[in-house]
Amino acid sequence: MTGKLIFATGAATLALFGPLASSGGAEPAGAMQTRAVSAALSPDDGAARCRGLVGRQMAGATIDKADYILAGSALPPFKHQNSPEFCRVHARMTPVEGSEIKVQLWLPSNWNGKLVGFGGGGFEGGLGAAAISLREPVGKGYAAVVTNAGHDPASEPKWALRQPEKIADFGHRANHLGAMFGKSLSAEYYGAAVKRAFFQGCSNGGRDALMLAQRHPGDYDAIVAGAPANDFTGLMVSFAHIGRLARTTPGSDTLSPKLKLVHEAALAKCDGLDGLKDGLIERPTSCRFDPAVLACKGAATASCLSKAEVGTVKAIYRGTYDSKGHEIMPGLPVGSEYEWAAWLTGSKAAGPGMATSLMRYMVYSDPAWPEESFDLDREFGAVRRQPGPAIDAVDPDLRPFFSRGGKLLIYHGWDDAAIPAGNSLRYHAAVRRAVGRSADTHLRLFMLPGVAHCSGGHGPDTIDYLGALDRWAETGVAPERLIATKFDNPIQVMAGQPANIVRSRPACAWPKRAKYKGSGAIDDATSYICR
Repeated sequence: MTGKLIFATGAATLALFGPLASSGGAEPAGAMQTRAVSAALSPDDGAARCRGLVGRQMAGATIDKADYILAGSALPPFKHQNSPEFCRVHARMTPVEGSEIKVQLWLPSNWNGKLVGFGGGGFEGGLGAAAISLREPVGKGYAAVVTNAGHDPASEPKWALRQPEKIADFGHRANHLGAMFGKSLSAEYYGAAVKRAFFQGCSNGGRDALMLAQRHPGDYDAIVAGAPANDFTGLMVSFAHIGRLARTTPGSDTLSPKLKLVHEAALAKCDGLDGLKDGLIERPTSCRFDPAVLACKGAATASCLSKAEVGTVKAIYRGTYDSKGHEIMPGLPVGSEYEWAAWLTGSKAAGPGMATSLMRYMVYSDPAWPEESFDLDREFGAVRRQPGPAIDAVDPDLRPFFSRGGKLLIYHGWDDAAIPAGNSLRYHAAVRRAVGRSADTHLRLFMLPGVAHCSGGHGPDTIDYLGALDRWAETGVAPERLIATKFDNPIQVMAGQPANIVRSRPACAWPKRAKYKGSGAIDDATSYICR
């Protein structure tokens, strides 16, 4: 089962990455060399050089196909015309028996000397969404690489059944090898080494990002990890636990329709805590909302919560713990209730379905494993043994990555009902404990009010993360304030078409938050300061 946004590929890729842009402004060091390289790649020269790559072997990959895509060509699934021309390279890798990794590398004619890699979503790599995610950065001069994480897209991860090498590809190997291939071929194609390499992903792509920082600190110079599913096995156990709790609550079929009631009550309690009524809870951790205020006084109706429903809502806020009181996954913040049905409590919620798939194909190697047999303590122990070591990216000691100048930007929407925002707060705090004060030079966290899983929700959700990362890497100055924008038509934005801005807000580096100045339009970022 795939989820509503990030766990699905295709049109939902805006949720993974958001609009991407280069840093702009002054010309960076090395640009003269980049211009000289680009000038040599006229359409005729570029096409010939691109076609000549077929059959080549490098960095453990074999190039099967290379297409020269002319400027003005339409790139499915949208009719947006690309610019400039670029060479689209298809390659495959077989690092060990039982592994086959597919890679795409897009090489623009106006190369800026930099490489960007992209992560996947759910149980997939990012290859299926390449035509969406790579279009804009390549248009701005970045070479861009993406892999299939070692398997073709599927409705369930049946590819993992008794396939430990494919699980390793998905967990950590494919993106590492993709980076090696991207750097090697870019250097040969342009006649100049990659000046700087970036990686970006959200959800499972955020897990991909943190895995690279932890296991392969030399692959990328700067990394964006959005809503990272880095504790992947803990998340799946939590999905299963909450899904079961929702299904077994007496009258469980009535809870999802009442979540709008809960959300409205939460807003009434906490929307104004920041001094501004704007439909967003700026800092949910400061909210002291008790769903018991909605408890039915007599018979249960659609406008109140039964005792069992109050208990379920409180349990989702609290989080998932084992029988010894160990936190497996933080709870969902107050304000995220309108997203719960799609991910957790609905009859076709994405999260519990993913958890069942993990148990069947990665843990017990039994496609008939019954989800009704789920036991929290037993399954948590099982997933930690297998496949946890291959796919969890929970190591907070990022000193090897930071010591070579690595930059890490983490972001998370407070209204995310798939991966609790507290998971990123937990990992951020763990890194600062493990690394010490030097982490402040290399690490930034941005918590986004009203934003759902990777994007969507009620709050401003579109930020130029790649541009921010590029500026940070070029100048050494860490970002403290980013501009988040809400558009009326995110699909048009994804397709590279104009859309209207509904609202904007500064995203402030944690633990700062956006504070209204007291005057000016409340939907305009210039009316706020970070404090």
